[in-house]
Amino acid sequence: MTGRFLAIFAGILFAVGDIFTATSLAAEPVHLKVGIRGGIGEQMWEVAAKVGKTYGLEIEPVVFAGTLSPNEALNSGELQADAFQHIPFFRDQVRQRGYKLAVVGNTYLSPLAFYSKKYKTLHDLPSGAKVGVPDDPSNESRALIVLRDEGLITLRDGFDAYNETATLADIKDNPRKLQIVEAKSVVLARSYQDLDAAAVISSFGSQVGLNAARDGIAQERENNNPNVNIIAVREQDRNAPWVPLLVKSFQSEEVRKYIETDLKGIIVPAF
Repeated sequence: MTGRFLAIFAGILFAVGDIFTATSLAAEPVHLKVGIRGGIGEQMWEVAAKVGKTYGLEIEPVVFAGTLSPNEALNSGELQADAFQHIPFFRDQVRQRGYKLAVVGNTYLSPLAFYSKKYKTLHDLPSGAKVGVPDDPSNESRALIVLRDEGLITLRDGFDAYNETATLADIKDNPRKLQIVEAKSVVLARSYQDLDAAAVISSFGSQVGLNAARDGIAQERENNNPNVNIIAVREQDRNAPWVPLLVKSFQSEEVRKYIETDLKGIIVPAF
């Protein structure tokens, strides 16, 4: 009887030990590396990371500089998520490079604006003015749409900004004979003053002290804008239990308040 009792008691101890181990593992935070751009991206995700702790997440923002792509690192499994791009850019990257990635949530709208040290509005640009636009397809399209909306150029008939991107080849009329110069966004942000005007996205403009609402001479519309920034994960992680918690960490009142107070005029919440 004694031997049988000891065996049962030992079994109970092992079972209790297993319960404590499982509870301990469940209580450990889930470590997530999220690829972002520097500047405002770092600040927002610092706030989101604090919120994430309440959901059992340990969010580690990983900053990518220059032309390095968080999407490449995400696709290869070096990151669990990234949050630096808008939907058209994401769509082009997936189509061109075959990434197996999925959109899981919206973050904010980062309005593209034109800046100039020489002119106060785009309408002041003289004939033959040199105008810089980003050289990646999605942001170049955004810049061309602003030029169209401001009446400086027209685009081909039937162009649909929600489903396609515009290139220089899509310019139908350019009555002022603008010299449109393509360049990297990081280059335009740091040297826009060398051109008559240049289009700069907020993620790069903020790094050199530019504020679209304060310094821009024209910016894209906020309403019905297809260029909302998003959170992306690998397709295989789309239904992982930490995904909705990561999205909730960013789409929180704390992050919204930070955007609306500290980043007013630079970006707009999209949640």
